Amino acid sequence: MASTDNPFAALLSESKSGIDKQLIEDIFLFTLKREQSSPNSSKSRKALLCLADVIVCDSGEDGVMGEELLSHAIFERLMLIDTKEYLVHGEGEDDALQVDPMIYLHRAFLSCERLKSTQPNGATDYEKIRSLIITNGSTCMRQPDLFPGQPIWKQWKKIMLTSVDTNTSETMDFIVECIQKIYAEDEPLEALGALKSNFYPLLSKIETIISQSNILTIKSDIFWLLSFFVRDKRIPQMGEVLIDFTIPNPNTTGGAYMDTLFGSLFSLSILPKNTNGPYEFFNDISLESKGSDPALWQIMSRYQNDVFCLIKQLLVQSPTTKQKMLQWVAKCLSANVSRGHLWNNLNAGIENVVHQNASDAFMLGLTSVLLRLCAPLCEPTMKVLLVDPTYCGVPDDEREEKGVNMLKAFEETALLPTEENTKRTTAAKFNFITELFFLTHKAYELSYRACIERFAKMSRELQNLQSSYQDVASADPNNEMAKNLMRMLKQHLQKYLCLRNCLMEPENDTALIKFFEASAIWLVEVALISPEELESMHEFAPLKRRNKKLPQKIEFTPHTLRCIPENIVDNIISYLNFNRHFAPGHFIEFYPSSHDAFFKMIVLFMGAPEFIKNPHLRAKLAEALELFLKKQSAVGTTFLAHVFDNHPDRSKVVASLLNVFVSIEMTGQSVQFEQKFNYRRPMYAIIEYLWTKEEYVQNFRDLAAEAEGNMEAIEPPLFLRFINLLINDAIFLLDESLNNLQQIRQLQEAQASGEWNNLPQNERQQNLSNLHHLGMLARFDNILGRDTINILKLITTEIKSIFCHNSMVDRITSMLNYFLLNLVGPQKEKFKVKDKKEFEFDPAKTVIEICHIYVNLSCSDSFCLAVSQDGRSYSSQLFSYAENILIRIGGGQLIGEMAEFSEKVQRLEKQYKQELEYMADAPDEYLDPIMSTLMTDPVILPSSKVTVDRSTIARHLLSDQTDPFNRAPLTMDKVTPNVELKQEIEKWLADKRKSGPNVNNDQ
Repeated sequence: MASTDNPFAALLSESKSGIDKQLIEDIFLFTLKREQSSPNSSKSRKALLCLADVIVCDSGEDGVMGEELLSHAIFERLMLIDTKEYLVHGEGEDDALQVDPMIYLHRAFLSCERLKSTQPNGATDYEKIRSLIITNGSTCMRQPDLFPGQPIWKQWKKIMLTSVDTNTSETMDFIVECIQKIYAEDEPLEALGALKSNFYPLLSKIETIISQSNILTIKSDIFWLLSFFVRDKRIPQMGEVLIDFTIPNPNTTGGAYMDTLFGSLFSLSILPKNTNGPYEFFNDISLESKGSDPALWQIMSRYQNDVFCLIKQLLVQSPTTKQKMLQWVAKCLSANVSRGHLWNNLNAGIENVVHQNASDAFMLGLTSVLLRLCAPLCEPTMKVLLVDPTYCGVPDDEREEKGVNMLKAFEETALLPTEENTKRTTAAKFNFITELFFLTHKAYELSYRACIERFAKMSRELQNLQSSYQDVASADPNNEMAKNLMRMLKQHLQKYLCLRNCLMEPENDTALIKFFEASAIWLVEVALISPEELESMHEFAPLKRRNKKLPQKIEFTPHTLRCIPENIVDNIISYLNFNRHFAPGHFIEFYPSSHDAFFKMIVLFMGAPEFIKNPHLRAKLAEALELFLKKQSAVGTTFLAHVFDNHPDRSKVVASLLNVFVSIEMTGQSVQFEQKFNYRRPMYAIIEYLWTKEEYVQNFRDLAAEAEGNMEAIEPPLFLRFINLLINDAIFLLDESLNNLQQIRQLQEAQASGEWNNLPQNERQQNLSNLHHLGMLARFDNILGRDTINILKLITTEIKSIFCHNSMVDRITSMLNYFLLNLVGPQKEKFKVKDKKEFEFDPAKTVIEICHIYVNLSCSDSFCLAVSQDGRSYSSQLFSYAENILIRIGGGQLIGEMAEFSEKVQRLEKQYKQELEYMADAPDEYLDPIMSTLMTDPVILPSSKVTVDRSTIARHLLSDQTDPFNRAPLTMDKVTPNVELKQEIEKWLADKRKSGPNVNNDQ
């Protein structure tokens, strides 16, 4: 080829000084000396190409070659295809024969660097040669079409892979300098286009390899190749190429992010890449296989660490790559936001068919990387204190200005609502740590939280399948239905084990514990900041850990809580509740500092509507607190409960717990009826545990004493509202249970007698369905009713007088009498069902607990009298029925105590009947219009002007703060004593007593 065709000519140096020919031969492996082409040349020297016939030239001064000539010679050498024709035999013939231009130049670059380090003389020649290599290399990258059939990307792949063990830094220098040369001489967009044409095909090949691999078969070569895009801050453009390659089309679905290179990396897991499979692990399993696979955990951990290192290097490579990476994550989360919706978790398979959302494997993989990035936010460095809580308060039109990448953060439901058309106060700018914190919480919501909900659903389905299989297989394990159920069971168990092992991988679990511990500490610090500190802030991160004790009463609510999304708290709850499903000894046990942080956060926010408006969220905090109850681990040690004994803020637990117990029912904060009882069940377990510790029992006593001193306060005292709701719940649950059991008995009798045999098939099926549904309801009511009665029994062992107050005593006595009569009286057979255990119906235990409550309160004359005055259920035979049952079930000491109680009730009843003789002709205006009993403390209601007894209206207002006669709002402070009427009644009663017999003669 003529030199006039050389496109590299414009790149030549104008210098006429020569370069040592021997050095040129050693580096470039070619010569222009014709005599070296002799076939008899010695093979002891390096193999060379003789280009004397290719380049017609005057070799010039002996021993040196001009730069222009050398540049021309390099160009001609790069254009050679049949190099064997010019070979002068010697050592290293493969290098001399190399036809791929970038590989040839790379080898020449390495030779130049090696010779320079071993032969320091002639530094100028080395620099000139180096410059020519880089100039030609950059030109090859810009004009790859000059080399048809020799794809540049394949050459780059080979160059990168051959540098695994040696020459890594020199190879990186070669890449760096070639790219820098391109950017020095071309416009940025043109230069970026050249890089993409060189490396996009390589990245496409890498993506294909990853998509065809799993965590066992993925090769480490992949991460080595990708490391060349992110390892050097001198060429951030390589990182930009990598990120740009992974960006799906705009306005795409969440599932499209799986089809990118990053998506392929994040999707490799124990779980399948797609929700519908195929499942590649736990194929060979038995029905007893419910364990973990530490070997798989180790492989997954190592793989996710490799992915984390890649993403971390992108984030630190340059501000541009950092911003692009954050935008990629933010857009990915936004595109997959529907994964957090309940309907999506219930219909995961349907969603996957239309590829709307990324898979569980992808989302968990992405979250695992973000969690590792959050390590500096956690103990001991605690950079979480630099997180600004106002991040999610920034409206969309200010996002770019303030550095908020997370999309629709402004729409997140906050801990506290903001009034309409009110702008939230936010910081002027947000740091990387703040962005990372909120993105990680959003990622957890869309990954772990969604998967935990799915895991719970899978656990229930697995139990149902096992029950069905056992029922069928017990008759004939080889019938077709049993075989089908076994096949379904194994498939379901495989999916269950894959998800379980993915959620429980220890390194991720540790990262979660530490991240949520840091989040809990941060939440407390944000909430407890003083108004003076907040007033002086322009940015709102806590900055330091104050370790304040929790206040007795919340006096100040920071505006920053109107920006913090509920999902921060919900995520912590999700993680703690997930841990409740595993035996003691799980990972969280080994991090005591996290127990203290979680405990403090729960106690603070659980009882504070000033900090969290949503009663569901506060009730779920109480549910999470159950995790810390005392349990026995496999090795015999106690589990987590030390916080109840040692935490400095433990004295706030009781008030906080009762506060949330009451708030889920109060006006304006009501929750769905069944959900209310689901929330209360763990609260009962906590109260039962607290009752084993004297300091907590004293907390209950103190609250009860405070309540008794403020029975007619504008806002009913906390403890009064609590026991009122306990009684309400017990009445409802036990009544519902008895009704359902009565219906179940009727259906069972009809089925047993053959009444169903003549019914049409659809009616028989409907009856079976009704029986099953009633059974579920009865079981639910019996469990909760038993728990409620148990709590009443515990409380009345220590706290009595408030139950005997005139506003409460009639309600509790009528409740106890009603249920005792139904369980021990003549009608008890109506509730006798088959398989009582199936419905959690234990009438003997309930009778014993009711009798304990009677005995606990028997010291009060007002209670004993109220028992006898219950006209609906009480009779002189009631406690005789109870005694017969107690004898039969082994009531022990309780039998004698109930006999004493019965005698006292009958004595007071007799006295009262004598008293009633005086009141038989009481004028109607002296009687309470609601209870029809003689008023002892009449009061006038402000709006209806009706006069009622103070105890009657006080009892009514505990549940309903309205006037019962016209529904107008009403509180106790608004009622007016009817002094004149009270004096009339007292005078009338005194006159009656004087004129009648002495009521005490029979005592």
